[in-house]
Amino acid sequence: MTNFSEAKEEVKKAADIVEVIGQYVELKKRGQNYVGLCPFHSERSPSFTVNQNKQIYHCFGCGKGGDVFTFWMEYHNLDFPQSLKDLAERYNIQLPQKRDLYADKKKKELKEQLFKINDLAGRYFHNILLKSADGKPGRDYFSRRHISQETISNFRLGYAVKRWDGLLNYLKSKNCFLDKAATAGLLILKNNKEYYDRFRGRIMFPIFDLNHHNIGFGGRILDDSLPKYINTPETPIYHKGYYLYGLDSAFENIRKRDLAIIVEGYMDMLVLRQHGISNVIATLGTALTSDQIRRLKGYTKDVVVLFDPDDAGRKAALKSFPLFLNEGISAKVVVLPQGEDPDSFVNKHGSDAFKKLLERAAPIFDFYLDQALANMDTGVDGQIKILSEVLPVFMQLEQGATRFLYVHRFAEKTGINEATVWEELKHQEGKRTNERDISQLKSRFSETQDPRKYGSDLQFINLLLHYPEKIDTFRNQEWELIVSDPEIITIIKVIMEKFPSEGNLDRVEEFLDSPAAKEQLRVILMSQPFYSEESVGQAVSEFEKKIAKVKISRSIRKASAQGDMEMLNRLIREKQDLDSNSKSVTKPKQDEKFLSN
Repeated sequence: MTNFSEAKEEVKKAADIVEVIGQYVELKKRGQNYVGLCPFHSERSPSFTVNQNKQIYHCFGCGKGGDVFTFWMEYHNLDFPQSLKDLAERYNIQLPQKRDLYADKKKKELKEQLFKINDLAGRYFHNILLKSADGKPGRDYFSRRHISQETISNFRLGYAVKRWDGLLNYLKSKNCFLDKAATAGLLILKNNKEYYDRFRGRIMFPIFDLNHHNIGFGGRILDDSLPKYINTPETPIYHKGYYLYGLDSAFENIRKRDLAIIVEGYMDMLVLRQHGISNVIATLGTALTSDQIRRLKGYTKDVVVLFDPDDAGRKAALKSFPLFLNEGISAKVVVLPQGEDPDSFVNKHGSDAFKKLLERAAPIFDFYLDQALANMDTGVDGQIKILSEVLPVFMQLEQGATRFLYVHRFAEKTGINEATVWEELKHQEGKRTNERDISQLKSRFSETQDPRKYGSDLQFINLLLHYPEKIDTFRNQEWELIVSDPEIITIIKVIMEKFPSEGNLDRVEEFLDSPAAKEQLRVILMSQPFYSEESVGQAVSEFEKKIAKVKISRSIRKASAQGDMEMLNRLIREKQDLDSNSKSVTKPKQDEKFLSN
């Protein structure tokens, strides 16, 4: 029989019983517990109780209870193996495959050997750091980075001597099989003859799984050599796109605080932990993967990620955005002051200042857009570039309400007509974006970007013409920033200059010279209002916010061009604050006549 004990323990650690049961039972918080109507017997008053801390449930009415496996078996009428399989798939936990007993035994023995070898290596690196004269470069480095002895001990940090045979000789003295050490990624075989150390002259970060097995290492060089970091390669026990650094010691605090903070570097995580921020974890030298994000689902649905406010950070945010969204995780981004990383910031300003930054975290898609718009070229070419960048991401989003909301958000913030985005998504179905597609996109883009058909131009003038009492609200504002069609601009200028809010707008046409502008005016006057009486107030507020956002975006581009990074970061934070204070966009009840144009 295949041994599933380790997988069972890993599922129990990953699966939140409240989240699992909550999909089938409406649970409400009551003190330390959650209560609901029992799914196993009829009742009118809730006696079914779930305890999140202990990860158990019990019904005081019928007496049924147990852990997450018991619930899954009882509710779905399944046996344990099938329940384990279901929950393991749900939390992306690999189960041992059924093979012949001999192969299964050999695989288990290999894993145990690799765990032991890694443990030996970890203790060797740790002792070198703490006790050997050869470890002084590592000790000096950690001292400069303000890493305490307690942190060094808790995370078993180490140092690999700058020799080809430091670890090699140690493993020989312990009678280790060198081929197995190579399989663990610790040694490299040269010309099928000699082994040598993979990690040399580096501080060492042991990586542990949820069962506290040492599965691999990350090593950082202390001089200017490249690569700066080396990680254990893929092995039978280590997969860098699957694990997260520090999750083994953070998952309980992540679940308790219902928030995971993800940073890019080992040192960033260690310093934040040292300052009492216990729910922080780090990636393992790669971009975030769907496997890593899926592993977090059992602990929290809220994640804050720290990306650099540069082109690399923007692209990393865009790449990870659909991964989070498709896993049902709400992800936000913290923007640190220019020149700071989590390590330097928390050492200078302390944990309270860092926690205040967390409170200002922006949704990940807004972060991407703010960064992209701050560096976007003006005009059609800039819009085409950002559209071509975001289309593959939208294609990864599940179709339905989620994709609709983000397409709407994108169109609103970039000024690109929403209809154009949908047309391009339809065009991209089943295709991969390449240079030829971008060239074709430019041609199609010019055809569909007609502000008389779509966008805020018509919505804004429709508001003014049908609710003239709102004209004074915008008379002294820079309304030209949100209108692009020249005919509509001409009409609005006449309204603002010639007519008070209580005036009769039927005479506006007398002051227009352009036949096209006159025609446009008549069509709008004869159409139905886009906004109802109840929603007009919110519509006014949305247009005012849009003006403010465009003004800030222009200032952001100016600050970026001038290289004023302090002003740039301040403006980006102001824009994020404006976005976070915005209410949901009022959707106009569009006239069928315009929709058919």
